Amino acid sequence: MNNNETIIYRGRPSWLNYYLLYLIGISIFVFSYKSGDIYGGILTLIFVIGLSALFRFRYLFTVTEDRIIMRVGLIAKNTNEMQLNHIRAINVRQRIIERILGIGTLITISAAEGEAAVIFKGINDPQGIK
Repeated sequence: MNNNETIIYRGRPSWLNYYLLYLIGISIFVFSYKSGDIYGGILTLIFVIGLSALFRFRYLFTVTEDRIIMRVGLIAKNTNEMQLNHIRAINVRQRIIERILGIGTLITISAAEGEAAVIFKGINDPQGIK
């Protein structure tokens, strides 16, 4: 990104995007607690929170005045970007639970390729960002 570009939006997937992981962790915690292994349950919750943080921080979504950028990776990074004037369509996909949680997926369609080029998965307020 050059120094002249103004950043309009920069974000990562919402913590709520990993709700299934949290439900599994809480279920294991409850099962461990009922079986008398409270420390195993606590370790499971710590592991789940750490895993969701790892998944979340792998992604960085940026919208500037000229382009949209998706970066993936912690050590090795893959970057996918598209000029705003090359966007043919922007779609928002939300399942019912995602609508309740206020998260969703933003899909940009390139005019040149005709297929999804940059996908912002699990972001807060996808309609607002669109």
